[in-house]
Amino acid sequence: MKPEGRDTVALENQRYGRNKDTLVNKTYLESGDYRRKYGSATGNPDVNKVLYTCAKEALKHRSGTVFEDMYWIDGDSGEVILGVTDSTLPRGIAYTDRIRTVLNGRDNIVTLHTHPSSMPPSIEDFNSCCRNGYRKGFVACHNGRVFWYTSKQEIRQKLYDMYIGDYLVDGLSAFDAQWETLKKLKTNHLIDFGEVLSNG
Repeated sequence: MKPEGRDTVALENQRYGRNKDTLVNKTYLESGDYRRKYGSATGNPDVNKVLYTCAKEALKHRSGTVFEDMYWIDGDSGEVILGVTDSTLPRGIAYTDRIRTVLNGRDNIVTLHTHPSSMPPSIEDFNSCCRNGYRKGFVACHNGRVFWYTSKQEIRQKLYDMYIGDYLVDGLSAFDAQWETLKKLKTNHLIDFGEVLSNG
């Protein structure tokens, strides 16, 4: 019998409900309140509609897991250029040669990916946005929150870690420490971010 490999273990661990902390409320995903969060996410109604559809699909697919889905969307037409829905990398997406080839030369891309941790955009998200020239990125969290971010400048990991560490020592939660760190970095780096709220 073939021994259980790493990929098999990863797939076993992403079975629905395996991770109770990352279960999504599927009823809320279908609600008007959640849909309205994407109503003015960008200035393009076609892109907004696709963002909402992709977010729902990704969150339902990854409910109860620690894995992420990601979509790359044409910021002008709303066409889904590429989607990764089979990643077995916990809390991340690996950029393959295929992904880089498809994205090469495009400067109008809007991205959306899930965060099982329901945390704000990570430092890796900002740096990837900068390196790849994305127009805007969105994070759809498993708890229903949605965040947006942009970046025109990479941030040093050591600086980010230092700020996070200071806030954690001060007693902030992991979420608040990350949020305050991003606010601090925004004052002297070309990044921006915020939470996408329902307009209803």
